[in-house]
Amino acid sequence: MALATLVAALAPAVHALDISNADFYRCVQGDCRNGQGTVHDMYQNQMLEGVWQNSKTIPGQRYLVSHPLTKGKKYEQFYGADGLMDRGSQIRGFGAMNIVPVFTGSFGRLDHAFMRARLAVPYEGVYALGNGIEFRGRFDYMPAKGMEAGRITMGHIIFYGDKVDLEDNSKETGLFVSNSAVVGGGVVMFMPARPDYMALLQQQYHRDLQIAVGDFKQQESEKAWRTAFAILGQVALTMAGSSGGGGGSSGNRFAMDLVSGLMKSATAPEGSAGTSANTDPSTRLIQLVTGAALGKVTGDSGLSNSLAQAVATGIEKSNAAGK
Repeated sequence: MALATLVAALAPAVHALDISNADFYRCVQGDCRNGQGTVHDMYQNQMLEGVWQNSKTIPGQRYLVSHPLTKGKKYEQFYGADGLMDRGSQIRGFGAMNIVPVFTGSFGRLDHAFMRARLAVPYEGVYALGNGIEFRGRFDYMPAKGMEAGRITMGHIIFYGDKVDLEDNSKETGLFVSNSAVVGGGVVMFMPARPDYMALLQQQYHRDLQIAVGDFKQQESEKAWRTAFAILGQVALTMAGSSGGGGGSSGNRFAMDLVSGLMKSATAPEGSAGTSANTDPSTRLIQLVTGAALGKVTGDSGLSNSLAQAVATGIEKSNAAGK
């Protein structure tokens, strides 16, 4: 039971679009948990209305999205089982001033190398700038690192197809690329692609992949230590509440095994004795709390279960604080 509790706490969660996060979404009308409701996406300043289930989208259900700059016009969206858009219209309103661009079409899936997250990205359709210029064709997405990996979702949009000017009825066919890395649902401004610029983007992407390795190691180490401190706090509470305080020495040994193991994992050179070149701090933490660390501290099954529960609670609290 103790190990099962730990595994459940450590397992990564996979969620659909979750509007229960009050930092980003605010329910403005109806039932936004289990029913028909309208939410305000405060980050992108959009209204999204439809039927919700456990504060998440329902696959295949029709949703309507609007923005102050669309002047009352609403666009359809349809989501997949993964909570990401499958098809419909995406308002690119972040940073928009007087007009708001809209992409309408199908969406593909891309694993963002610098965010370690799966995104829905424009695949095929029409990107209308709102000023009479439309890009009709096939789209692709090249992830960008930004200042530091894992912080802000950024990337370059690449397009091949027709650039259409509806006012003078002209058309230009070719390869285009966004003139800068685009943040999230930000406005995309295309320019004709040039060989030197595409080569520069390619080189920058591969350089950033190498830099991102160090960024992620630092973030993983910090996360491991935040989790360790949360665990130690819960272990202290468990030991203080144990019968007669008799578990104190076992709790102390467990705490130091955890700290010592993390220090060695975080500071030992790759390939050194007793370490694995592929073991990152987070993985090492999981090994410590689910394996030998608990086994060494006590032969008392009741106390062992209490420690395991304390570890699971600490992990849950750390994960909740990190959201």
